[in-house]
Amino acid sequence: MADAPRLVLVDKMTEIPFPVSLKRRSEVGSTAPSSMRWLVRGIAALALVTAASWLGYALAFQRGLGHLHVAAQQRLAVEAARLDGYLSRFEYLPSLLETSPSVFKLLGDPADPPLQQSVSMYLKSINLLAGADNLYVLSVSGEALAAADFDDAGTPVGRNLSYRPYVSEALARGRGAFFGVGITSARAGYYLSYALKEGGATKGIAIVKINLDSFERGWRDLPGDALLLDERGVTILASREAWRYRPIAALSREILDDIARSKPYADYNLTPLDWTVVARSEGGAARVATGNGTAYTISELPINRGLWKLVLLDDEAPIRQTALMIGTLSGLASVVGLLALGLVVQRRREMRQRLANQAALQAAHDMLETRVQERTAELRAAQDELVHAGKLAALGQMSAGIVHELNQPLAALQTAADNAVLLVDRGSIADARGNLTRIGELVRRLGRLTGQLRVFAYKSSSPLGAISVEQAVSETLKIFAARIKESGVSVATNIEADLNVVADQTRLEQLLCNIVANALDAVEGVERKSIVIRATREEGHAARCRIAISNSGPSIAPDVLRRMFEPFVTTKPAGKGLGLGLMLSNHIARSFGGALHGRNLPDGAEFVVILPLAEMTEAASHGR
Repeated sequence: MADAPRLVLVDKMTEIPFPVSLKRRSEVGSTAPSSMRWLVRGIAALALVTAASWLGYALAFQRGLGHLHVAAQQRLAVEAARLDGYLSRFEYLPSLLETSPSVFKLLGDPADPPLQQSVSMYLKSINLLAGADNLYVLSVSGEALAAADFDDAGTPVGRNLSYRPYVSEALARGRGAFFGVGITSARAGYYLSYALKEGGATKGIAIVKINLDSFERGWRDLPGDALLLDERGVTILASREAWRYRPIAALSREILDDIARSKPYADYNLTPLDWTVVARSEGGAARVATGNGTAYTISELPINRGLWKLVLLDDEAPIRQTALMIGTLSGLASVVGLLALGLVVQRRREMRQRLANQAALQAAHDMLETRVQERTAELRAAQDELVHAGKLAALGQMSAGIVHELNQPLAALQTAADNAVLLVDRGSIADARGNLTRIGELVRRLGRLTGQLRVFAYKSSSPLGAISVEQAVSETLKIFAARIKESGVSVATNIEADLNVVADQTRLEQLLCNIVANALDAVEGVERKSIVIRATREEGHAARCRIAISNSGPSIAPDVLRRMFEPFVTTKPAGKGLGLGLMLSNHIARSFGGALHGRNLPDGAEFVVILPLAEMTEAASHGR
């Protein structure tokens, strides 16, 4: 009996240490795997955050480069249009001298000083109107006989310029072009040459020099930098002085020998720019690094019939800073995601830790939302800038067109008037009458252009009133009555009674006149000439009037149909139409609160004017 209690006691004593030792061994054994798991989780989390940050940075950087390239292309289009338009202004100028008898007289007798003085004064008067840097005449041997700057110290008169390429090009092909620094004036310019022929034989060469310094000065105020490369890859214009007359890459020995003969860059040493191409994309943009470590995104566009290349350079530093910010935000977002995952796992284990993590998550979320709002505001501002750049592009295109349309007739008027005086002095009345007829045609052309622009600029100060559609159509047809009868055009009208619209009488008639005039032009070359004018009411959310003017002429080409309300878009031959009529009509319709549409019909084309209807009582009080 005494042994039993001892056995029980021993058993109990031996049972107590057993589980305790086992627990300790289990804890010691699980410490290493737990530490390893946390290490692996930490490395995975760090890799995820790093990957998210890098991905956010890379995507933001590429997106920023894309936006930068789009904006650069728009600026390139504007500057290229300005530069091409400026150069085209002077292409006609050398050929005008072929109409001057005094120039050919000087070429026949180059040693006559009074004749040289007279021709130089004539060239100076033409150049004052044209606005070129210089205008001069050479003999076939390259001797400068007369110049617009004959009274300046740097005039080319008396010098032989036969080594210049534009002389040999004009003699060989009739025309030549060359950019170079003037030997006598030390001023850079673009030279356009033209062979002066009489009876099929070349008697001399006319040259106009164009100064491009104004473009270079203007580029210094633009965002980023700009430069212009000639056909040899040498910078001839640059927004930075240190880049001018430096090639993009080292020049070959053949090109250097040609430069030594023609001397286009004076005494500049033509040291290549220390640029390294980092990357080049399919869209035409490239990234370069300069010698001082600055990284640029460059965009380029060929101009001057592909001879030159206009290049824009945008610093990548702002885009890289924005990308770093977005990469940081991406990393923070991934951290927030990891915290959220940790909260889900630990939610049943520890409530206090969950609350603390939720507070941290909310703080990170608030910061992220604030950053996102800031970036959204910046993106909207960037979008507004792009829209503004598009408007400037359209304005630049219109300005270039208007300058071109005005300068050619004005210069031709000057030349024709001078020749008419000479012909009258000689008694050649028939030839003088031909010059005067030409002057009349040029004046009418200028009148058409200024008339269209005056209508576009016109803004009525009187309020809109109720205008009778039937009366407006009737007045329009009266204007074209003689032309309709002459051309044998069948005009049919179908106007609903008592149809009145909210408009201005004069501008509504101008709108209808533009469309009817286009319809008459369209049916000129077809066998069945007919125009139909219909006006009906349209009932709906708001009462409107629909005026449809259809013609039996040919269909409008799809590319013209898409752009027919843009300025200077026309299918008419040169000199007959300016491409402003439909743009003005669309502008007038919109000013009335309406719209103008065009479409092709199976047997012609149709233009539809939608205008708001006016009440009859209002029409009675505003009747003409």
